[in-house]
Amino acid sequence: MSRGHASHVWLYAFVDVLLVLTIVLASFVFLSLPQINPEAKEQDETKPAGSIAVTIVWPEGPHDVDLWVTGPGEPVAVGYSNKSGKVWSLLRDDLGSAGDSSPVNMENAFARATPAGEYVINIHGYSLKHGPVPVYVEVSLNGQLLVKTTLDLAPMQERTVIRFRLNDSGRIVPGSESRVFKPLRSARK
Repeated sequence: MSRGHASHVWLYAFVDVLLVLTIVLASFVFLSLPQINPEAKEQDETKPAGSIAVTIVWPEGPHDVDLWVTGPGEPVAVGYSNKSGKVWSLLRDDLGSAGDSSPVNMENAFARATPAGEYVINIHGYSLKHGPVPVYVEVSLNGQLLVKTTLDLAPMQERTVIRFRLNDSGRIVPGSESRVFKPLRSARK
C-alpha cells in the first residue's frame, strides 16, 4: 500500500499557509517599527526666559550670610523670608553649619524672567560669629559672567554687589551698572 503524491497535499497547503502568515507578520513588524521610535521633530532654538544667576559662597563655619535680590515689579525683595517673587527665586538659604551636612556655605538665586528695569543684588551678614567674613559673589547674565568679586562683610552689614538696568531686549543699559548701596533687607524694617 503505497501512498501517492496526492496524499501529501495537506502538507503543501499547510506550508503555503505558514509562508503567507510569516510574510504577513513580517509586514506588520516592518510597518510598525517606524511607529515605535518616530523621528525627532526639529525644535526651535528658543532661549530660556530669564537667565540671571547669582551665587554667593563664604568660608566654612557657623556664619550665616544672606542673599537679597530684587527686580522690576518686585514689591518685596526676595531673600530668606520671601523666597519667591515675580522675577526672582531664592534656590537655597544656607544657615552656615547649622542643620547642614555639607561644609560648603552657599546661596543662589535665579531670575525666571528678565523684564526691563532695575535689578539690585545685595548680601547681608545675618550672623557672623568671628568678625568680617569674605564672601565670593558671581553674577551671570545670559550665560556671560557679569560680576566675579569677593567682598568683606561685617556682622549685620548689608552691601550692594551690583545694580544695573536691562532694556526691553534683555541687555544691560550702557552706564547703568553701579555699586551704589540700595537697602533691600534693612528697607523692610
